[in-house]
Amino acid sequence: MSIEAPEPSNEGNAANLQPENIKQIKKVKKTKKLDKARDLDASKKLEIDKDQAPPKREFNAKRRNVTNPIESDEFFGEQYSSTADLPDPAESLKALATGVIEVISGTRQVDQLARWLSDDVYQRLQLRARKAQAQRVEQGVSAHYQNLSVGGLRTSSPRDGVIESVVLLNSKTRTRAVTIRLEGINSRWRATSVSVL
Repeated sequence: MSIEAPEPSNEGNAANLQPENIKQIKKVKKTKKLDKARDLDASKKLEIDKDQAPPKREFNAKRRNVTNPIESDEFFGEQYSSTADLPDPAESLKALATGVIEVISGTRQVDQLARWLSDDVYQRLQLRARKAQAQRVEQGVSAHYQNLSVGGLRTSSPRDGVIESVVLLNSKTRTRAVTIRLEGINSRWRATSVSVL
């Protein structure tokens, strides 16, 4: 839509122009300036020579298809680590045991522990948390935070890269034992078995 500037009156006095007409004149001048700027940008883009564009890379690398399942596991499967290559498991065990009790009591989401748990343990803990939640709803009890402290920690190593432990957790009303088996998988400790007694 183009707006034409009004013709000056016979009087020729700019002071007699209405304020609406002045606004229209300014808009027309502004759009003409913008159109000129766009035309200049478009002409500059057309002037760029194709020789100045960077050359395209050609990749001559052969694709490697892994078809052997043993070879596939070697590259993409679980890589077991030695105990010497992993950090001290004591702090991980304390945090994990506390987290497991909090998940079951409904004060923590199981997703927060996912990085420490194997897939099987994650799914079983999630199921147990749902059952505990259903039981609380049936009894009309809400989830409440428990102040847990570590009462004791016992660990043993049946083989390199595996730690089996029992963590005792004390609360105001009871003491609970959490058994955890950690395995060094992909350069970190992961729980492959967890039981709450």
